[in-house]
Amino acid sequence: MALTPELQKAFLILLLATFSLLIGNSVVLFANRVSRTQFIRSLLAFAFLFLLTFFFWTLSVQFLAGLLFQVHKPFIDVFIIVSYSFTPFFLGFLILLPHFGHYLYALLRVWVVMNLITHVANAYEFGLFKALAVSVLGWLLLELITSLSFLKLDVIKRWFLKFTTGKAEYRDPNDLVLEFVRAQRLLTLQAVQKEAGASDD
Repeated sequence: MALTPELQKAFLILLLATFSLLIGNSVVLFANRVSRTQFIRSLLAFAFLFLLTFFFWTLSVQFLAGLLFQVHKPFIDVFIIVSYSFTPFFLGFLILLPHFGHYLYALLRVWVVMNLITHVANAYEFGLFKALAVSVLGWLLLELITSLSFLKLDVIKRWFLKFTTGKAEYRDPNDLVLEFVRAQRLLTLQAVQKEAGASDD
């Protein structure tokens, strides 16, 4: 397989997107005070899951385009198409922001889907409806698989977190920030009350 400029660019996009998201996820690990070994293991696991999601989406686009509209493209071509759609994840490090991280991540995912629709429409020379069907159905298929109760994904997730971090579940950094703020307010209130009591004496 020749490493064409387009394929090199696709690999670079995927690498930068993964790295950016790992920076954002690292805050979760810091907040949960995992060990250095668990930290490295967790980042590698996050990267693996992200790339697994990417490859699933690539395969779903290739499969659905052939199944629904009888248009077939090599896997490498679809790989490039999907990778170009992942450029919004360059901003993935922003998910580390307290309070806004979850919303920003959701926005980035929507942006990726919109990108994918555009790239699929151009690469396959589809109309908007066909590109929308291929792109969104692939995303919905991924969401469906990850939400099926009989797959016991919650159990797998807990085992995965236990294996990578030594913890059965993560604590949201936003919750930790709120706890810190509440603790600081309580300390301030106690100090004020102590000073007020001292002045009364």
